[in-house]
Amino acid sequence: MKKSFRLLTIAFGLAVIGLTASCNKDNDVAPDLQANSLAVTPPAIGGTANFTAANTKGYLTTISSGVYGARNFHQGTVPDLVDTTQWANPAGTYYYDLGNNDGGTSGNYDFLFSGTANASFTVNTAKYDLYYVNTAFGSVSSTGGTLIPSGTAGANSTSGTGNPSSAGWYIYDISVHIMSSYQPRTYILVNKSTGSDWKIRLNSVYKDEIPNSGFAATNFPFMSFDYAEL
Repeated sequence: MKKSFRLLTIAFGLAVIGLTASCNKDNDVAPDLQANSLAVTPPAIGGTANFTAANTKGYLTTISSGVYGARNFHQGTVPDLVDTTQWANPAGTYYYDLGNNDGGTSGNYDFLFSGTANASFTVNTAKYDLYYVNTAFGSVSSTGGTLIPSGTAGANSTSGTGNPSSAGWYIYDISVHIMSSYQPRTYILVNKSTGSDWKIRLNSVYKDEIPNSGFAATNFPFMSFDYAEL
């Protein structure tokens, strides 16, 4: 996946718009994602199952009963010639369908990742209100928390230290250009109708959840997150 850090552009962007990560992709054009396929059947606890939706790569794991983890989730077109587990042309927006445990489309999704490094997490506001709590994922058992009116959680801080009052999920350390997840932080999707409510923990933008360098890592955006129905 072709990516680069444009540090001068990033520095300018941070000065203009504040909390923005500096990671960027050479190809930000979203492919025309096809219709979703059948749902991914959750594997046994500890097992994995590859995503099957069109234009979607990565895999699902079952962490415990009813708790699932999406790993290396990303969407795009044209398999990479060296590593076919990833796309050569990553999409500018990734869509996820909780009901299918798989990638979604612009017309059928529960939340999406977009923006710089595809790190901005946005719920489908036609379906959900988004809240956050500074509580460990495993300890959250009900809805509530602080409402995020925009439905989007992006940067938490750029200082390298997390801000508990910020709605954002990722900490961007501008001194080393590395992103990490602010914890404890759980996002809660409250359904606006009679459907399911969900809790989500956002873990990483890096492949296998580990930056490939201590400075300006390039193995992104491969989204990893955990979720469960409330």
